[in-house]
Amino acid sequence: MSMWRIRLTLSDDPRSRALFHEALAEQPVSVVSLAPRGNDTAEITGEVVVELTHDEGLGSMLGALHRISPQVFVSRADAPAPAATAEVVPRQLPPGERTSPWRFAAGFRFSRITLGR
Repeated sequence: MSMWRIRLTLSDDPRSRALFHEALAEQPVSVVSLAPRGNDTAEITGEVVVELTHDEGLGSMLGALHRISPQVFVSRADAPAPAATAEVVPRQLPPGERTSPWRFAAGFRFSRITLGR
């Protein structure tokens, strides 16, 4: 099962709350939180955690929530699958060279590089 955290902002009125609960009626929701955004706005933030088998129903539920709010934020709420373990083999450097521990590579991933003098 996949767990999804969904967050959106909606108007703090009975109609918006009813549409919010209607969009979630058919889904296995484990957490629902509605909180005021601030004293000076008439908006609330809704946060939902949904458990879906094979992610069925996620698209239709997000479509219904998007009709309520122009911005719907979705993220995984469960732990990601464990990464495959890789064996780290130290590399021998030629005499006179040193290593820098990090560099920015394509895709903003960190990796080791060798620096010459």
